[in-house]
Amino acid sequence: MKKLFTFMLCAAMLPIIATSQTLTPTVVASSGGYATASNGSLSYTVGEMTMVQTFSSANNFLTQGFQQPEDLGVGIPEIPVYSGGLDIYPNPTNGAFSMQFTGDEDANKVIKMYNSLGQVVKQFTISQTVGVNKVDFDISAFAQGIYMVELQLRNANGELIPVLSKISLLK
Repeated sequence: MKKLFTFMLCAAMLPIIATSQTLTPTVVASSGGYATASNGSLSYTVGEMTMVQTFSSANNFLTQGFQQPEDLGVGIPEIPVYSGGLDIYPNPTNGAFSMQFTGDEDANKVIKMYNSLGQVVKQFTISQTVGVNKVDFDISAFAQGIYMVELQLRNANGELIPVLSKISLLK
């Protein structure tokens, strides 16, 4: 009787045990791509795949799911460092501030100020000289917030690059 009860219990639990062992493939990948060879191809994913279904025949396998076809990076590219630097002080400011930088040529330079939406709110033209340059500004008429100051200077390779610095206006 005990053996019959154990057999009946095992028979009743078999469908539950059999279905509990079914796993849906999931992939969390950090890269992706596509490769081919003479006898087949391979596609792999970037990101997370959660909806996957695999079909197979004698010699072939097909796995379908959500795939991203290429690496898509999100970020801000690094701006090459300017060795002379761009100093803004006092920061934060109540409106009056000074900007100091080292110039390597006598030239007119354009200074642009951007708001937090990336819009140009002010543009100045200054005369740069060789050596240390100091320019005074008054932005007390601007709204309180964070602004970016841009000046194009030459790096060590002689390339003209934008040098950005943040200024906080507090009222």
